[in-house]
Parts: sequence; C-alpha cells; structure tokens
Amino acid sequence: MHTAPTRKSARGFTQGFTLIELLVVIAIIAILAAILFPVFQKVRENARRATCQSNMKQIGLAVVQYVQDSDEKMVPRSSGIGLAWPQTLQPYIKSQNVFQCPSNPRKDQPQVSDDGVDKGFASYSANHDGSISDPPLAYAAIQSPAQTIDVVEFAGRYSDFRLEYYGQAAGGIFAYYSVNPGDAYGVIFAGHTGFSNYLFSDGHVKAMRPLQGLDKTDGGASDINMWRVDQDTYIHAMSVSTAPGDTPETASPTRAARVLQVAADRYK
Repeated sequence: MHTAPTRKSARGFTQGFTLIELLVVIAIIAILAAILFPVFQKVRENARRATCQSNMKQIGLAVVQYVQDSDEKMVPRSSGIGLAWPQTLQPYIKSQNVFQCPSNPRKDQPQVSDDGVDKGFASYSANHDGSISDPPLAYAAIQSPAQTIDVVEFAGRYSDFRLEYYGQAAGGIFAYYSVNPGDAYGVIFAGHTGFSNYLFSDGHVKAMRPLQGLDKTDGGASDINMWRVDQDTYIHAMSVSTAPGDTPETASPTRAARVLQVAADRYK
C-alpha cells in the first residue's frame, strides 16, 4: 500500500502543512467558489428557461390545432361555459403541468378561472390585446402573427393580463405586482435572468426583456407594438377609442411602459 508523500524537515521529522498554507488553500477555494457559483446559477436558470420555452411551444402547438379544428378561429379567452383558455386547450395538451414555469414562484398555485373556480396552475396568461380574445378572432384577421404577443409569463394568477388598462393607474388589478402570494394579480414575470418568454400568434416563442416588445412611441424599445393585434400604439388607440369615464394616454412613457418598467426593475 502506498502512502501519501510527506515532507521532512532538515532534522528528518515529518512536517505537515503550516497554518498559513492551509489558509491560502482555503482562500483559493473560496475565490473559485465565488467565481463559479454565479456561473452555475446562470446555467441552471438557462435550463429552466428552456423548459419554460418548451412549455410555451406546446401551448402554441395546441392553439394551432384548435384553430384548425375551429374554422380558422382563435381560441377565446373564455369558452362561454366558465372555462378560461388554458382549460379550453386541455383536450390538445392533456397536461396541466405544461402551464407551470419551473422558475415562477407561483407555479404551484391554481389559476383563477372565469367561473370563479380555481383550475390548473398559474404561470402563463393571455395578452388581453393579442389574438386570444372574446369573441374569438379569425386567424386571417391577425395583421402580423409573427409580431403579435399572445401568451406571456405572469407573476399573478389570472388567466389574462392587460398591459394597458386605460383609465387605471399603474396599480390596476391586471398589471400590479403584489408580494402577497395569496393575491391573484401580478406583473410580467421576467425571472429568467431579466428575460421573459413570449408566445406569438404564429406559434414561435422568444425571450425578451420586458420593454423590448413595446413600441418606442409608448415608451418601449421596439419599432412596433407587439402587444396589440393591430400593431397600433397605445397613445393613438386610446385617443380614438377611449370608453366613457376612461382617461386616454397623452404622453410617453405610457402606463404600459411604466408597468413593464416595474417588471424590469424587479427582475434585474
């Protein structure tokens, strides 16, 4: 049996590591851990983001199948019998787990459905101004399916998310982040190292930072407004179609930009 080599002093006695040498080794290990730990965290989060993207791609495929079976009509936000769109798609997905993003802290909480009964899981919501609407929209009516956001990652529990809620302030129920896990409302979840996954009307999924999908006129970073199915800016759309009692947007950044900035700041 071989034994580990030892060092001998000038007098022939076996000599172990000195305290200083041990401290140097410990310091080196600590430095390496400090360098590598964030790398490992990022790798793990990238894997979770990939799983989330896979979930959303399955949802997108289910939407396409629904459209093919429904005379080219998009899935409605509500089926009319008390079921929100995630449950309407269940015959095509056959799994509630697809609606759970592994990074979302609320992934194990039930989603609030239209009939007041909690169903499924909360991680993804329909964009209120996208093509998942009531009444169902004809797929041919979507101006640019590859540039229209349909499903977003959500930090709340509602089945739909309305970015621009007209006359309400930035604390509107559909776009307000609460730290109370019992609350149903929330903001965009961008916990993938500052990115969020978005499902578009043509079925593709893209990771973007919160303000990347909003047009520059409204205070975002995009050349077009990916949040509206008609691609119109919120400032213009609300100036011509504001309902009685609502306050139209008159300046940039709009409420939509402010809400998205909340998500960007929270998930830096």
